[in-house]
Amino acid sequence: MAPSIPPMQLLVSIVERGKGRDLREHYRRFGLIHHNQAAGHGTAASHLLDALGFGTSERDVLLTLGPRDTMAQLIYYLKDEDRAKLDTPGIAFTLNLSGMSAILAVALSRLEEMKPERGELFMEQGNHHSLILATVNPGYTDEVMETAREAGARGGTVIRARWTDADEVGKFVGISLQAEKEVLAIVATNRERNAILEAINDRHGLRTPAQAMVISLPIDHTARLD
Repeated sequence: MAPSIPPMQLLVSIVERGKGRDLREHYRRFGLIHHNQAAGHGTAASHLLDALGFGTSERDVLLTLGPRDTMAQLIYYLKDEDRAKLDTPGIAFTLNLSGMSAILAVALSRLEEMKPERGELFMEQGNHHSLILATVNPGYTDEVMETAREAGARGGTVIRARWTDADEVGKFVGISLQAEKEVLAIVATNRERNAILEAINDRHGLRTPAQAMVISLPIDHTARLD
């Protein structure tokens, strides 16, 4: 009989540069060992960095896979007793997954069985935030972020990327698309989400120099780190 595999989630952690290692070690205590890490850049002005507790605009972006129940427990403690002792300014949030490699899912579910228990917990149902991802041409991130701020966004993180098969997509829409990209990640309330999406698309869409493409994903739970 095939093994029972629990629902899986992706945990996204955006923290000050150099703090990603501390988070990885902390997450191991919950049986979470599958991580991918990338370098990012915050968009907040210097006075906002001070207010938010960031010493630098450089970011570590940590992507962690694991069972949903484990993620719920981790976020619960990040919001409470683990928050202060980590001394890691940033944010962590979970996203539901609709598919995963079977072998990886089985391995992660086995790790779930071996993680230490930390007692019962209560998690509120649902969340009121979304992850907005705007892919733009290099050099236009500040303009797009300013538009997002005017629509209600507080800040974002930029990750450099490259778009594969840009020529094929460009032929389909009838325009030339640039392969080098910057991905602007913004966590916003659901109340602000539509206004931000519409503002970015109207001012910086595919037929503008920024060539922005924007999507949003529902966030399951969030934890503000400090």
